[in-house]
Amino acid sequence: MLTAEEIYALLSTTDEKNMEFKTHFLDRLKTRARSGNGIPNDIIELKKILLNTCPTHVAYQENNKFKDENEYQVFYNVTGKYDLCVVLSLIFSNPIKIKFITLYPQKVNRRLKK
Repeated sequence: MLTAEEIYALLSTTDEKNMEFKTHFLDRLKTRARSGNGIPNDIIELKKILLNTCPTHVAYQENNKFKDENEYQVFYNVTGKYDLCVVLSLIFSNPIKIKFITLYPQKVNRRLKK
């Protein structure tokens, strides 16, 4: 399992051509950005957060569908009330590949209870 700092290092150093934003992820970005909970309005703003901000919390997801992938929930505090949770899948190959699966807002107090 990787730490928040290790995830941040991977995100900030991985070439963008090795990052895949799944259709589901992009659809959720569009629909959830309108809800006023701190989710960025577009992919450019989201990339600024992902590439320039260390996550506040990382949780490993055990129920991976694919054996060669490691899924993580990566939390970014975007407002005082909400975290942005980005679910991503890391494929440890040469070079490393990152798939962005989905994203959603979550109240900060849920993360603090963990």
